[in-house]
Amino acid sequence: MTGLRSFLIIGFLLLCMVSCRNYGTTELGQLPGGETVSFVLTGPDSWGINISGGEAPEIMQTNPVRLNILRNEDDIREIFSGYSSVKKRRSGIDAVAEVKHEEGAVFRILDHWSINDGILTLNRRIEVKGNASGGFSSSVIFEISPAVVWTDIRCLAPGALYGDPTFDGDRSPGGTLNYQSRRFIMREDMLPAPLFALSFKNGSSVAILNPSPKGESTFEETRLTKAIMTDSRFSFGSLGAWQSDEKPVEFGFTFPGVTTSYGRGTDTPPPVRWIRRFHPVSEETEHQYEISFRFGKNESFPDVISHAWRWAWYTLDPKTSYTDVEQMRRLLIDQLASQVTTIDGRTGIPFVMSTQDTALRQWNWTMIAMGFVGKNLEGADLLLREAERDKTERGNRMHKMGSDIIMSMIRALNKVPLEATGYDLATGKPWDHEWLAPWLRNATEDMRTLVRAYQRERNLGRDNPEWFNWVKKYVDWLLLQQREDGSFPRRWEKGTSVVAEPTGTTSYAPVPLLVVMTEVTGDQKYLQSAVKAADYVWINWGSRGLFIGGASDNPNITDKEAGMLSLEAFLSLYEATSDTIWLDRAKVAADFAESWVWIWNLPMPEDAADSLLHWKKGVPTTGAQGITARVAGSVDQYMAWSVPSYARLYKYTGDEHYLDVARVLLHDTKAMVALPGRLFDLRGPGWQQEGWRFGPGGAGRGIGGHRFWLPWITTNHLWGIYGLEEFDKELFMKLSKSE
Repeated sequence: MTGLRSFLIIGFLLLCMVSCRNYGTTELGQLPGGETVSFVLTGPDSWGINISGGEAPEIMQTNPVRLNILRNEDDIREIFSGYSSVKKRRSGIDAVAEVKHEEGAVFRILDHWSINDGILTLNRRIEVKGNASGGFSSSVIFEISPAVVWTDIRCLAPGALYGDPTFDGDRSPGGTLNYQSRRFIMREDMLPAPLFALSFKNGSSVAILNPSPKGESTFEETRLTKAIMTDSRFSFGSLGAWQSDEKPVEFGFTFPGVTTSYGRGTDTPPPVRWIRRFHPVSEETEHQYEISFRFGKNESFPDVISHAWRWAWYTLDPKTSYTDVEQMRRLLIDQLASQVTTIDGRTGIPFVMSTQDTALRQWNWTMIAMGFVGKNLEGADLLLREAERDKTERGNRMHKMGSDIIMSMIRALNKVPLEATGYDLATGKPWDHEWLAPWLRNATEDMRTLVRAYQRERNLGRDNPEWFNWVKKYVDWLLLQQREDGSFPRRWEKGTSVVAEPTGTTSYAPVPLLVVMTEVTGDQKYLQSAVKAADYVWINWGSRGLFIGGASDNPNITDKEAGMLSLEAFLSLYEATSDTIWLDRAKVAADFAESWVWIWNLPMPEDAADSLLHWKKGVPTTGAQGITARVAGSVDQYMAWSVPSYARLYKYTGDEHYLDVARVLLHDTKAMVALPGRLFDLRGPGWQQEGWRFGPGGAGRGIGGHRFWLPWITTNHLWGIYGLEEFDKELFMKLSKSE
């Protein structure tokens, strides 16, 4: 009996010790990296949050509730609060706080925290009791262990920032000025997905995602004409990371969103402009949002891009808006043919035409350009392809157009080194303008297409040796320009071998051309050159999940075209060598490039007149893509060209996700192409303007920088169709049909 009594007493004491030790701590659960999410009593009736014990550095917040109270434009106050109540439920933890406004209103914060499938999620609702002047916003912000400093972290904001801000432009949201200020804050309406991630040196990471974005705003607000605005219609947030003074690095989400801007002036140093948005302090205000956190481990930065992006993709679950692919093909090729122009025996596709019903022409409409945005040789190839499909007079006419475009280009630019990558249709002389300078990309991109056209026509019994000889003369010169490290200059001075832009960032551009030259000639020197160039790109950029310099008219900026062209380069080498190292590298480039694709629907401003908007109300934004990090939030449809690339990657890897990407690029990129009965305000079926603004700034959401058409618009849409069909007809039929 005495032994039993002693056993019970000891058991009771142990229970008391455990209870005392756990007093003031309520555990929510554990994350995949081993981190435990706990709610910790930090003071009298005040609870904070601690996330620790795993791969990620310790993350904490003593005051999980943060309100910004707008009194007037010169008086904005931050209020911090812990939770006054924390209760564990079967579905998670309910946490409550109350904050009093000085004018008598009360903010009741109702937070629900949960862990599902390894993802930590906060669902927040704020009820306002009473009314007051001014406005308010709320934030969920975490602090990172002081052992981690700003320079230890690499950040990801899709379409804006990929770890290294060096090539994002100085004043851009992900650029060097913000990095130097230790501050990256991104409004979600400028991002392809409302996603932001932090990568730490030990291979752990944290990603933030708004899983149910709304994005509503007013037209005036999106123009950023006012630094401070208050409106209940603002339904967008901002995500980011920053470090203030000597405080720990912080990251989180604010609603409505806040951002900063350095403008586009030339001031040195440029002044920073804070742009803040608030909700009214009113009982009628609906202030509710959801934010999720993904914790990763053992991830390189390219892994962070891939894993965080796919998490966003599967969470947001973009729905495809299917188009009639055959109707689209017919309309687009006819529109392209309608623009082919002949002057004094020279034939080409004009550089720029208005999408509006007007006879007015741009000063440079007679520019006839290779590659990038001009794509005359690719346009010619597409006309030749359609001619093989159509044996009527229409097809004969298109074949003549294609052949004439090619020969006109060869005659105008017959000298190597090239004097330009385009000429004046009115005079036949090389056009001396930076846009048509001897860019590496512009020439090699269109010449690769021409060699493919040469092969196909020869197989059909039509030999055009002058096509191939012109390309070979250029490529043999190009080999002499390759440097010891494998790189090529980005641009040369006209008509010489003098380097105008020495950077080797675009050394991916000639790789597919070099590969096909070995295929045609049997000479391995071209393939060897391609391998050296692609290795250079990978070692210096791709291995870091970074691709640069694709857009020739931008000053060597991080952009999606660099990713899609690198994908094509690596795929070409895999197909030529069967070496899986190139397939692995192709996946990294593909993951980077697809992270520029919009995978959520951003509504146009409800108060804007649809007749004034270029992107119309009700048209899904899924599928559009960011352009460069320098102009984050601006979009076009350039990646319609990459449908075959992602289809090939799917076939070679068996990864169904790449097929999903190909489907989006095949269908959703056609959202603003004019169709019969759906002309929008364009001049006819098959027309589309070049780009639009989705993010804040400029002329406002839904407005483009201009209303012009350039040849790339139609050629890229068409190559996505013809190229997919050429690669795999069965897959083409599968992707063309709605599921």
